[in-house]
Amino acid sequence: MDTSVLVAILLLIHVAGAIIGFGPTFTFAILGPMAGKAGPQGGLALLEAMHAIEKKLTVPVAMGFQPLSGLALIFVSGYNVNFFSHYWLWIALVIYAIAFYLAIVLQNGRLERMIAIGKAGPPTPEFIATAKKVAQTGPIITAMLVVIIILMVTKPGG
Repeated sequence: MDTSVLVAILLLIHVAGAIIGFGPTFTFAILGPMAGKAGPQGGLALLEAMHAIEKKLTVPVAMGFQPLSGLALIFVSGYNVNFFSHYWLWIALVIYAIAFYLAIVLQNGRLERMIAIGKAGPPTPEFIATAKKVAQTGPIITAMLVVIIILMVTKPGG
């Protein structure tokens, strides 16, 4: 198979993965505040919906499609040669690793904790404190994803 065709296929998989896996998370900036205003039952339903999106779309894509298709692209496109001279690429990978940690370890755990507290009864001070942490970290992760997209599309110094 021609390398350019393989690169095009891998790029299609990688871009589709980014859109399908991470695109829905941009709505969390709207759904989160709506959950706070929706009352106990409506708010809990919105939090559970956000968690389902993370669990069924974002996490599988973030752990599977994106790293594998990205790694394949690096080798098939030849970016593995003089890897560290491709600043845009390794910086994007470092940002991805940090965003992955923040999203999977911190945000997912916090969201699960909020759901558990919400199911136990009315919002507690712990629930409110956790919601504030989620509200602070969420925009940081979103900004990191935007920076990654900019780096991958523009390839500055590439």
